[in-house]
Amino acid sequence: MNSQAENLRAQDLERRIRVYEEMEQANNWPGALNAVDYFAITLMTLVLVTGFYLWGY
Repeated sequence: MNSQAENLRAQDLERRIRVYEEMEQANNWPGALNAVDYFAITLMTLVLVTGFYLWGY
């Protein structure tokens, strides 16, 4: 009693699962942040907060 739309959705889901499993095994996550990125974000935040504090002081 599966309709064609349900079959297509199931195939798409299986394809997506395979892609994510392959990415996980290859340790390849495009766009993932690493420690350097987090450090840069923290540093920029501190510079902006300090700069605006001193500017308004």
